[in-house]
Amino acid sequence: MGIHIIKLVVGCDTLGEYAERCREEIVDYHGQPAIVCWTRFMPKRADEILKGGGSIYRVIKNRIVCRMKILGFEMAEVEGKGTMCMIMMSPRIIQTMSKPRRPFQGWRYLEPAKAPGDKGVFTAAEEDIPADIEDGLREAGLL
Repeated sequence: MGIHIIKLVVGCDTLGEYAERCREEIVDYHGQPAIVCWTRFMPKRADEILKGGGSIYRVIKNRIVCRMKILGFEMAEVEGKGTMCMIMMSPRIIQTMSKPRRPFQGWRYLEPAKAPGDKGVFTAAEEDIPADIEDGLREAGLL
């Protein structure tokens, strides 16, 4: 398996809020639905990410909570910002085991060995379990 990317979500407090925002931002990318994640620089290892089926892991409130498959990368001119990279992501959100992550700027590579495990496809009907309760349930062997 190839490498992944990790990036913070800004402006959302829960995975539910992020999922709602994503539903409102779906675009057509070569005939398939996609969500755009804007960033300044294209990864130098973009081909490796795409060939290995890489995902973008998202951090909300200092916790990795989900991932989305990366469909492609495109460079675009943005008025007032110059050239920006669009990370084209699948609109299907895979919820992951919640894992702490300190804040950082931009995006980072994430090796598969350091990526949290999947919980399954996120649906809007699911409630976000507060991080401290989820940690306690995991320590007790219930998750």
